[in-house]
Amino acid sequence: PQSPSESSVRLEGPTASVVVHDSRPLGHVGSALSLPHDNAEANMADDEHHTDDIVEHLDVVDPQVATVSTLANTANAILIPPLSFYSRKPVLVLPERPQDAEAASAAGSDDELDRHVEDVLTRRARFRRILQGVWAFLKTPIGVIAGIYGFLVVFWGAAIVIFLLKIINLHNANTQGFWVEVSSQIECGLFCVTGLGLIPWRVTDTYRVYKIWRYKRRTRLLRKQHGLPELFDPDDLPDPIYDPNYVHVLTEEEQADLHYQQQKFMKSQTWYRPHGTETHRAFPINKALLICCLNDGNSIFQICLCGVQWGLNRFERPAWTTGILIPLSFLCGIFSGVFIWRGGQQTKRTARVESCLRAALAMD
Repeated sequence: PQSPSESSVRLEGPTASVVVHDSRPLGHVGSALSLPHDNAEANMADDEHHTDDIVEHLDVVDPQVATVSTLANTANAILIPPLSFYSRKPVLVLPERPQDAEAASAAGSDDELDRHVEDVLTRRARFRRILQGVWAFLKTPIGVIAGIYGFLVVFWGAAIVIFLLKIINLHNANTQGFWVEVSSQIECGLFCVTGLGLIPWRVTDTYRVYKIWRYKRRTRLLRKQHGLPELFDPDDLPDPIYDPNYVHVLTEEEQADLHYQQQKFMKSQTWYRPHGTETHRAFPINKALLICCLNDGNSIFQICLCGVQWGLNRFERPAWTTGILIPLSFLCGIFSGVFIWRGGQQTKRTARVESCLRAALAMD
């Protein structure tokens, strides 16, 4: 990825970092998202979370930032385990735009972030920005790993089909079967990297999200028993740490455990949002459980595939075993990524964020 220069500022977000080629004081967008406080402690907290707010707003309105975040979240869920000695957060460098003095004067700001947001809101070009996001992700270390791994999976998966259907016909049944076997074994080995290598994290994540789901169900039942109204968002479970005045139905021990499981699960699965914000709603808990079950399914089918691939030679192994297990294992990973993307789309408060940014750019 492109290195940020001395005149650049790096904005740290929850799932991605954004580099802007501008080190001057905040423009309209940055100032509008920086909420003033009356004391120094609150100001320090605001400074800590301010860049999060900016990146979160960009994630909602800018398809390029959203694409990088979605691809990173999917790679983190399917391919990259949460280890402490490296960062799973990609860095996106926003393109530097030539400054037009007259246009900047008319807009009331020559801030690079302001100009980028204005360009996103006025010139949609969604498909082009998505492609830019894909390319920006592929230039990151995680993107390189995910790109190479994805290419190898698709390449050897296609090789299995090509040799099975005799698109490449070697005119010798034994040789043809040999190359089907080679392709299948390589594909099985590639699936083992994630399907077997990530089992410890996948089992732990499933346990954590199951507990969160159980607390969601228990909260709903207890509120009904006490005659309390349903939560406005059943996936945004009240937490006394953030909202001490809210009516809580779980015990202190249960509430502490819920908070712990949410924080741990969010650290492992970067797409998960336990609580709503100005820019996003809480991630649907049922969908989070489904995603983890699909990842578990990928590992279960991979274990079965390894059993038949390595326990039986190609002359004894029934053709239907690899013909069924490879697609099932592959589809579990694909659907997991689809639900991560879909869940992320559902959480975005697009209309509110666009309205906020348009109002900020209209300031004098």
